[in-house]
Amino acid sequence: MIRFVFALLIALSANVFADKAWQFETGGMVTARAVVFQGRIYVTGGTKLYALNLEGEQHWDYDAGAASFSGVAISGKTVFMLADNGLHALDLDGKLQWRFETQDSALKVEGKTMGWGEGMFVDPWAFYRSVPVFAGGKILFSNARGTFALNAASGEQLWYTNTGITHTQPAIHGDIVVVGSWDNYLYGLNLEDGSEVWKVASRLPGGAMAGWLGWEGFNLDPVIHKGIVYAGNRGTHFYAIDAKTGIEQWSSKHPSSWIGSPAIVSDEVVYFGLSDGYSLKGLQTRMGNQVLLFRNNFYNFAQPQVNGSHVFMASLSGELFAIEKATGQARELFATEASRKNLAELLAPTGGMKPYYTARDGYSHETASRDVHRMLTKLNSLLSLTLADGVLYAGSANGTLYAIPVR
Repeated sequence: MIRFVFALLIALSANVFADKAWQFETGGMVTARAVVFQGRIYVTGGTKLYALNLEGEQHWDYDAGAASFSGVAISGKTVFMLADNGLHALDLDGKLQWRFETQDSALKVEGKTMGWGEGMFVDPWAFYRSVPVFAGGKILFSNARGTFALNAASGEQLWYTNTGITHTQPAIHGDIVVVGSWDNYLYGLNLEDGSEVWKVASRLPGGAMAGWLGWEGFNLDPVIHKGIVYAGNRGTHFYAIDAKTGIEQWSSKHPSSWIGSPAIVSDEVVYFGLSDGYSLKGLQTRMGNQVLLFRNNFYNFAQPQVNGSHVFMASLSGELFAIEKATGQARELFATEASRKNLAELLAPTGGMKPYYTARDGYSHETASRDVHRMLTKLNSLLSLTLADGVLYAGSANGTLYAIPVR
């Protein structure tokens, strides 16, 4: 039986806040998940990578010399950090071993279809980037040029494939590498040489909103479980696709809402957040039947985390929720100070962000961007979430990493 739990942001019945263990301030948005490895926490913010101990005390930092919206991959004694000026390979003390130079950049979209007029404009909602992945002596990543594989020891380029502007983390199944691109395709590439094995185009909504470019893009990290790729996108669809063949197993449409977050699989249920759907959903991996719906009335972009009994969801509202898998009952674990202070002001009656600059000064790229920036900063939105050893690490728009023990 489907467990529907509809809970308004401002009226949850069981708000029992968890005690924050500590917080650490970085130099910029913490869009990527923190990585916990051998007693240290690695987190990026601004142009820097920080290595912390489990008490939140800094061991070292490394300045990449360019913005990084990416997390790290760690293999053996090497930490791989992706920034807008390339891939940096560091030792465990933060010393540079080599750097592969390549330029990344923010997504730009054609303005006319977005209602912004002629020209190319930065998409204010596209603030995530690819995270590198280690596989069999290779380090793989994607950026605005496409998808790369390097020799992990030397940084020598092994292959490059033009997958368009690709800001998703590669997922690997056997000899297949799966990436999602802003060109609206999900690609299956050969791990050995980068050749295309398959590619799948997302279906796009029709009707009154047909032709809107805002529907285009496999912008969310694909996740592979038992040979099946689970990936949502802006086109309102969530897909289960065979990793070897690219053949769709099932799909689920979510009316008028981007799929907001990458997915996570637990106990044969795949969980993901919706954007304008203001929800966390759980679908059975086998057939896609819905088994969980938790509505929080705001946008949800961070990948959920799971343990044996709960799903944890961080929201752009600045709130962190724990939802019971068995019953669907939810409680609010944590909220940023900015969220507690400003959420009522920014929350629209029908859910999501209440427009301010676009309502006051008219709709344009400038006013839309200012509204997104206002939301992120005034709520200190939660953008990323990691669960490790009973602690949730939540990264925020204003550059804070919070450590919140799970009871």
